[in-house]
Amino acid sequence: MRRAVRVLVLVLVLALAGCGTQHAGAPPPPSSSPPGGASPYVEPGVVDGAPHEGENGAPRRARAMSDADARAARRAVARVRPVLDRLRRDGRIAPDDVRAALLGLFPAAAVTVGPAQRRSAPTPPPGAEYGVRIGTTGCVTGAVAASRVWADANGLYPETGCLPPAFAH
Repeated sequence: MRRAVRVLVLVLVLALAGCGTQHAGAPPPPSSSPPGGASPYVEPGVVDGAPHEGENGAPRRARAMSDADARAARRAVARVRPVLDRLRRDGRIAPDDVRAALLGLFPAAAVTVGPAQRRSAPTPPPGAEYGVRIGTTGCVTGAVAASRVWADANGLYPETGCLPPAFAH
């Protein structure tokens, strides 16, 4: 009987020791779940790029203007450009000079002026950026640099009003 018990124990040990081992030629079990493919979701209007490119870039796009504000903003651009061109020719492109010139055309509450944004240069270039609120949905946005004057009619930026947001990445 003792021999039968030994044989039974030996068979059980061998059977249990063989559980969970891999047999020759069998593929290995996966160590984790396989990676999923790219999300099939793509925002409307996104042709090429990350699925949420439109959502991520929304703060960098100006909103639409009403028809009346768009007309008023285009008229304001025509008033602003010659005044700022004169400043540029005189070499007066600092934010204080640009602010003073714009305050001669618009109420103070509508005018925002700051130093020129640094895009890729290690230090900000000389000059100024400005935004002028026109109506409830419009802006005149631009910059004055030593080489030229920018003046554009556009809508408000969601997070920054009339001035475009700083470059992010």
